[in-house]
Amino acid sequence: MLFQLLNSLSFKALICGIIMVLFMIDPVFASAAVSEVAQDPEFSLARGIFMILVMFLVITLVATEKVHRTLVVFFIAASLLFLNYGFGHFIPELRFLSLDQAFAAIDGEVIALLVSMMMIVWVLSQTRLFEWIAVRLFEVSRWNVMYLFTSFFVITAILSAFLDNVTTIFLIVPVAIWIARILEISPLKFVIPMIIASNLWGTATLIGDPPNIMIWSFAGLSFNAFITNLGFPVIVMSVIILITLHLLMWKDLKKTKKIKNFDKVIKEMDKKYHIKHKKLLVASLGVLALVILFFFLHNSLHMPAAVPAIMWASLLMLIRDRLIRRKFWKIDSKELMEERIHETFSRDIEWLVIWFFIFLFMIVWAVEHTGVLDLVANSIQDRYGSADKILMCAIVILWVSAIFSAFLDNIPFTAVMMPVVMSLVDFYAGIWIDATFLWWSLAFGACLGWNGTLIWASANLVAAGLLEKEKIHLSFMEYFKLGFPLMILQVAMATVAIYFMYLGTVVNASV
Repeated sequence: MLFQLLNSLSFKALICGIIMVLFMIDPVFASAAVSEVAQDPEFSLARGIFMILVMFLVITLVATEKVHRTLVVFFIAASLLFLNYGFGHFIPELRFLSLDQAFAAIDGEVIALLVSMMMIVWVLSQTRLFEWIAVRLFEVSRWNVMYLFTSFFVITAILSAFLDNVTTIFLIVPVAIWIARILEISPLKFVIPMIIASNLWGTATLIGDPPNIMIWSFAGLSFNAFITNLGFPVIVMSVIILITLHLLMWKDLKKTKKIKNFDKVIKEMDKKYHIKHKKLLVASLGVLALVILFFFLHNSLHMPAAVPAIMWASLLMLIRDRLIRRKFWKIDSKELMEERIHETFSRDIEWLVIWFFIFLFMIVWAVEHTGVLDLVANSIQDRYGSADKILMCAIVILWVSAIFSAFLDNIPFTAVMMPVVMSLVDFYAGIWIDATFLWWSLAFGACLGWNGTLIWASANLVAAGLLEKEKIHLSFMEYFKLGFPLMILQVAMATVAIYFMYLGTVVNASV
């Protein structure tokens, strides 16, 4: 019923409704909140509304797919720069984004991480490791497509809890694509649930998603606190979401190719998809193990996650270069190596995904610095920052964070909300109420919101890029029709979890 409703609604009307809800959290922008944010000399209500309309335009153009999404954000970012320099001198309110601000807005760590992981995964793909794993999974499943479907969901979920989501998607999606082709079904039937599992289980641990790392750093919460408070609810959510996906996709998944002589097909696959370049495979797996190890250690070492990815990707490229030179030492390998290196840096890195992120960072920076996010945060604090409204405060933080994360970006919104949540926690502590669960509201909302749309989460876009590389298109609306209702379901379940945390707080306070 929900899916039929979504199909019948105008997408524009839906987005408008969401934006209106966000801005009606405190009716007509509570005057106290406006006055507080207005202390920023760059803030004005008109600037904020203008940038909200810009974001609405971005989402609409990406959703309709009349223009490629990278060209959409390229044009919007360029237009903001042109407004700044073409008219900003005469109308200061149009100074949304300068060139220096645009370059500063680019998150170099994310870009470096994506490029490095693309290199590592591409080198791994040359050994046919992904095809070999696909055949092994296929052999174990004995042609049971629901077993494969569940396996991909569970494997992606577990890896995403302890690895960066982007790394997990890079490693698992190529395998899913190969198995889908063997089964002669759309790879989207595997990949979309994998995206959802990745974002869902990234919520469960400190290292799973960037907002959790930000909250940990700001609030000083422990690793175990994240697992204890977020882990169990995520497990329950995953079971319900997996059952829901089974019910929704059963008709499509059962339409798989039928094989009469299964063992013979497996032998033919083994001959066709055997491991190649074993020395390169050993080197690649060793490098990947080092990357994963340092991903675990990067918080302890105070090392950005991109650093080990860059380091070990460069080492792997040197090893690959050396192995190729040794193999072709009897002939001039210089031209061959230049060709291979050129392919790696031009063809095998998904530059459309990289440029999409670059221009998107610029647009999000412009939105963030209009003061709109501060306005929403202060509105929540002013309206719900009292002892008798702590539960409502937690629920509002959860849902607003989820909606903003689905249609904007969770990193800037989390950054704006953290001081607000800290202020609320300190206020409640002063009246002997432990409001630590407000942090879990923020974490749930910021992380789960990424499952709502295709364009804001790194894992979502990387998965779409890997699919496009195989000439498989994942549209905004195709993902939205499944992802957004499931995101609403996840946030609803998180609301129940927050309610039980609130009951625990009330009991402890009364004792």
